[in-house]
Amino acid sequence: MANTVADLILSNARVITLNDDQPEAELVAIKGNKILGVGDNNSLWLFQGARTRLIDCEGRAVVPGFNDAHCHPLSFAATLLYVDCSPAAAKNMADIQALIRRKAEKIPKGKWVRAAQYDEFYLAGRRPPNRWELDEASPNHPVILVHRSGNKCVLNSLALSLLNIARDTPDPQGGYINREKDTGEPDGLIAGRNEQVEKGVPPLDEEEIEQGVRLAVQEFLSHGITSLQDTGWTNDLPHWKTLQSYKEREILPLRVSMLAGSDALDELQDSGFFMSSGNNQLRLGGVKIALGGSTGCPHPSQEELNRHALRAHKAGFQLALRVNDVHSLQTALTSLNFVLRQKSRPDYRHRLEHCAVCPPGLLRWLKTTGAIVVTQPPFLYYLGENYVKTVPPDKFHWFYPLRSFHRQGIKVAASSDSPMVPCNPLAGICAAVARKAKTGQALAPQEGLSPLEALRMYTIQAAYASFEETAKGTISPGKLADLAVLNADPTQVTPEEIKEIKVMLTIIDGKIEWERMV
Repeated sequence: MANTVADLILSNARVITLNDDQPEAELVAIKGNKILGVGDNNSLWLFQGARTRLIDCEGRAVVPGFNDAHCHPLSFAATLLYVDCSPAAAKNMADIQALIRRKAEKIPKGKWVRAAQYDEFYLAGRRPPNRWELDEASPNHPVILVHRSGNKCVLNSLALSLLNIARDTPDPQGGYINREKDTGEPDGLIAGRNEQVEKGVPPLDEEEIEQGVRLAVQEFLSHGITSLQDTGWTNDLPHWKTLQSYKEREILPLRVSMLAGSDALDELQDSGFFMSSGNNQLRLGGVKIALGGSTGCPHPSQEELNRHALRAHKAGFQLALRVNDVHSLQTALTSLNFVLRQKSRPDYRHRLEHCAVCPPGLLRWLKTTGAIVVTQPPFLYYLGENYVKTVPPDKFHWFYPLRSFHRQGIKVAASSDSPMVPCNPLAGICAAVARKAKTGQALAPQEGLSPLEALRMYTIQAAYASFEETAKGTISPGKLADLAVLNADPTQVTPEEIKEIKVMLTIIDGKIEWERMV
């Protein structure tokens, strides 16, 4: 009898299990860190004991804990310490200046002011700030303002001087220094990789990073996220050890699957790592191959990509290929065909990261590779206005063609690419269903999914993308007790209302890690 007594029971709930054998329930019983049983309210007596904690959900929805299948948690943690200049916080140049000025007034002269998340597309005038505008806000502090993509930044005059970037500084490989047409002087915008910036701007210290991680954890938990897939192409052994340290010190309760950058493969193998090393708290996932990012070349050669992919594939690793346009999709599919011809193996589950654009003619080819698409539906909502202005309407259905993927039987996992956009999975589910930009503009609504299909992308299909579907992703007996309690059922509200749903409880390993104070 003792083995059937639960430590925690969620009762009187709308349980969306995503388990095809038992799609709905009213009660979830938890013992230790596993789900003990799932049933209706009448089964309460089977699991309740003298010391069982009972939570009456009062008809609220219970779903598997959300799994962000592509994000950058430490980068997100860092941006939480930066001045927020996102479109929600800054509508124009004056707003950005005021935010930076406010920060500068609080810190000693000479200390770096770090700001982030600007996007010129959403600023009045639709242009980036320049050095002189940042000088007006903070002439006595070096300032770096990072674009929301992370691929470019703006520096003020003091920062340029400290980094020795001047009129005669050559453009680096894979990037450029934007200049005034008449004088050739840098105007502050630095695009692409730039070693002078990377090496010259002092990094956050360990105490600051830890502070950012604590803030990031609370943000993830507040959105019902219980698992993360860390997909940085620079992830290496020191990155693993940093995550491990946060785990050991109980700073990071969320489960993490870390993809390693392809350049770190030898280092990890020499240290005894292999695919799926670790445990259900921190594990090594596949190998991220983002040659465009690492080399500064937007379209690396097919031969180079094949070489990196085959090396990781032969070592037994899942491949995660960065796909950001039609050309890179074709190159990635060609590479997958190449490695599978060279060495086939069962259940390889290679991944295509982003894959935001897929013309209909490539869908069948994609299907034949067996690849999983790991994409970002919330971009439709947060960046949709950009698509409306730059993409011909007859090609909207090429962007995030979720229904077409589904129709072809292609597995899709969803994510935020945080800190690119907010990490809220419910905003992503809303975008996948409603297919509307923040402005209300429809973006190929025929490519929308049902709420249940969208929910699967953030749970069981995300777990499948990291080979963890037997441990999590559905509410089933024996699986890890990672759950989110919502104030409304996403399958019972209008598509636009899904993003307004609030998480009330987030549970990891059977423990309440976050609770909304009402």
